[in-house]
Amino acid sequence: MMHLIEPTHNSHFIALMDRFMPNWQLYRGMLNRLPVAHDRWKY
Repeated sequence: MMHLIEPTHNSHFIALMDRFMPNWQLYRGMLNRLPVAHDRWKY
């Protein structure tokens, strides 16, 4: 949802994330460790 306010990952985006989701870096790490779904599918 934050990308609706700030479309890029600039300092304003990071400040907003820090303000409204203080643990965002923890969640990002958890998401980045998950397998990517499109790697498992053959089209």
